[in-house]
Amino acid sequence: MKKLLLLIISVCYFNFQLFASGEPLSVGGRNAAMGNASVTLSDAFSVFNNQAGMAFLQGFSAGLFTQRNFGISELSFSAGGVTLPTKSGVFGLSAGYFGFSGYNEKKAGLAYSRLFGSKISGGIQIDYLGTSISEYGNASAFTFEAGLIVKVSDHFTTGAHVFNPVRINSGFANEKIPTTFNLGVSYAPNSKVLIASEIAKDIDFPVHFRAGIEYQVIEVLYLRAGIETKPSQYTFGFGINLDQLKIDFASSYHPVLGVTPQISLSYTFGKH
Repeated sequence: MKKLLLLIISVCYFNFQLFASGEPLSVGGRNAAMGNASVTLSDAFSVFNNQAGMAFLQGFSAGLFTQRNFGISELSFSAGGVTLPTKSGVFGLSAGYFGFSGYNEKKAGLAYSRLFGSKISGGIQIDYLGTSISEYGNASAFTFEAGLIVKVSDHFTTGAHVFNPVRINSGFANEKIPTTFNLGVSYAPNSKVLIASEIAKDIDFPVHFRAGIEYQVIEVLYLRAGIETKPSQYTFGFGINLDQLKIDFASSYHPVLGVTPQISLSYTFGKH
């Protein structure tokens, strides 16, 4: 058990994007294949990535996502969420689980988003974070995150997101839950191509960059690729869009730690 915990700590040190320590992960196979550039996107996984994106959804959506970090089952992460549009705005619920019985982290969120006009949206989410370590016990905390999306034109969209701006303590000694900021822009030169990019900053780590591209090959098939820095990772994948059902496959490659496979499924009841 101690060797496994040491492995987890080592992986987290080299790859602070991991779910460990309570910081949010980019969720969804689409953005995972695009270098995890997700802050400007609006889809069933906006309830995880930028709650402001929920406001552009026009039907009840549900999504499931899982990834096995570097092929190690004890480093698996799974998440699921739903969004419900109403006349008063869009509400969302999400939950995620990382780890195994000896060490795990759990996150649950209640989100709300709404439009301000037709091109500006804002969202906020209250989060519950729980951590369990077999030899040290359990700890939990509450915090929040918020986001903004502005559709500047038919081709350009900007987005911003902040997680845990008040630096809540995790409950273990004086360990702080990470505070992160994301700022991005996406460009759609035509209906078949989307280019997304963003910078992400954990206030305790250097800025890192994410970018990806999506190309619609035929009506139901999308190809994607991306890159992420600090740590450097290459990502790629494809998506199958069967109208209301979307299936997205992705994989990332870390030069030292190896391959992380990812898959997500989402279904939208009604028009998106």
